[in-house]
Amino acid sequence: MHKNTHITTKVFTGVAVSGLLLTQAFAAENYTPPRTDWGVPDLQGIWNYENRTSLERPDLYEGALEIDEATMLAKMVSTPDYIAALEATGAEAPGPDNVGGYNGFWITPGNALASMNGMYRTSLIVQPADGKIPWREEAAAVRRQQRYELPMGRAESDGPEGRTLSDRCLVSFASTAPFMSSLYNNNMQIVQSPTHVMLLAEMVHNARIVRIDQDFRDLPYEQWLGDSIGYYEGDTLVVETRNFHPWQVGKERLTSTSMKLTERFYRVEDGKLHYSFTIDDPELYTEPWTTEFPMYSGESLYEYACHEGNYSMRAILAGARTEEVNPSSAPQ
Repeated sequence: MHKNTHITTKVFTGVAVSGLLLTQAFAAENYTPPRTDWGVPDLQGIWNYENRTSLERPDLYEGALEIDEATMLAKMVSTPDYIAALEATGAEAPGPDNVGGYNGFWITPGNALASMNGMYRTSLIVQPADGKIPWREEAAAVRRQQRYELPMGRAESDGPEGRTLSDRCLVSFASTAPFMSSLYNNNMQIVQSPTHVMLLAEMVHNARIVRIDQDFRDLPYEQWLGDSIGYYEGDTLVVETRNFHPWQVGKERLTSTSMKLTERFYRVEDGKLHYSFTIDDPELYTEPWTTEFPMYSGESLYEYACHEGNYSMRAILAGARTEEVNPSSAPQ
């Protein structure tokens, strides 16, 4: 029953999110969030979660979780320089083997580190305290085995099934379960009803339907983005997700088939949410780990067409067939 799951979640996150709870307490003293007609916190709207904070804490911040603006500007690579470096190794890289990449025009990763309570975060991870993923020693072997069992990656151009899920426009190449800032399109929409919540990511229009106050289902199939249930703790929406599709798990570097994802959404201002997620995955990690960062009101959500018709796929497979007939045609 999910009520027992809630108890377990509270136990393993009780220490891990102490900083998060302090943030919630601070917000509760200064802001009363709006509520829906049925009495739960109103989180609906379009939210932007772009920021330049990395998942793990870089060594240049010397272990500090929070820094001031002057320190950020002195140590963080500016966004224009960051985009220029991406162009130099991607869209504008020299040499005949370069098949393109993203021009800087499209890249919107954010201009600053994630801001929480007037300070800037040097890592999304807040627990463990060192801001690092607590990998098990055998985690790399587990990930290699999971990837080896996938149809994609071993014979990637034998047919469309060999290409990645993002190549096939099935699941975003960016992380949308949980949400983490990527190169662009860092927008999502929350829609609430008394019995369900929808979390819609702009990137490849990934949508999760969260069933409120219900149990996980025993389905005869796996879903993209897993099976999600939710409940409210005061002003916070808590979403728990399990049973991710193994093909999706294989593409992620952070998850295994035993992953339990717990996300929390709560309003701290009219135009601002605080978001956190905890990953509990004993196959890969020595302990659960937790992140937190803000989301801000966004202007709009656009359709992500993901090259409808998939002309790129046809060209990739045609090139592979041509190379098989005439190996000398391959780039040298």
